[in-house]
Amino acid sequence: MKRLVAFLFIGIASAAIGQELQKFENCSLVEAGWADGDSFPVKLPDGREIILRLYYVDCNETSATSETDQRRVRGQSSYFGIDDHQVTLASGRRAAEELRKMLAKPFTVHTAFAAAPGRSAKPRTYGFVTLSDGRDLGAVLVGEGLARSFGLRRGTPDGLTTDAAEARMDDLELGAAIARRGIWAETDAQRLISLREAQRAEERELQEAFGPRAGEPIDPNTASVDEIMLLPGIGEVLAERIVKGRPYKTIDDLRRVPGVGDKVFAKLRDSLQIAP
Repeated sequence: MKRLVAFLFIGIASAAIGQELQKFENCSLVEAGWADGDSFPVKLPDGREIILRLYYVDCNETSATSETDQRRVRGQSSYFGIDDHQVTLASGRRAAEELRKMLAKPFTVHTAFAAAPGRSAKPRTYGFVTLSDGRDLGAVLVGEGLARSFGLRRGTPDGLTTDAAEARMDDLELGAAIARRGIWAETDAQRLISLREAQRAEERELQEAFGPRAGEPIDPNTASVDEIMLLPGIGEVLAERIVKGRPYKTIDDLRRVPGVGDKVFAKLRDSLQIAP
């Protein structure tokens, strides 16, 4: 599935392009019951609290109380080749537990304060975390099979380009899969193929049901991330970019959003309408 949405990973959110990462040492984790492995509140050394969303990493959901979360869990199960969604949720909870252990000691945050809209109403900020032992948190999560290499990309604090950093994370994921670490220990290789095929078929059905023929066009200036994700060819990362790129004076303005190429724009054109 990752290959089907590879275009989502081109560049970074438009608002963050050209912005330098800022470094904050001696940060601490703020306990929150809702936090998961890739999104959690932290306290900066100046006392400010932000909700950090990791670049390059997607941990499994820890619960599925909404239809959107349930769809995400189904997609995550398919990605890892797992039939039992409870196994997927358990993996998400384990990632959250391991996160708390790893962030028990002061750590370093690198962020350009690019907003990560997401599905939650809580304002989030994209960033990297360097653990007290010098390891990158995202790399550890992926390498231990607690997350997949997926999400918004940008150059890293250690100087890797976006492409090089993505390749490194993909290699860590492959290594975890081969070694059957973390959730990969539960993967059924044969089921992985059929589950991913079924997931792609479902996505096509959703696009047909909620695409240009589903009813009135939506306004990209006011639509939620979830609503935008129902449009043809749009995943979570690209939906977040569209929200971040507001306001739009015309539909053509969406062409400036990274990832909205000619083919994607052609699919979107009839599904969108700017309110006067």
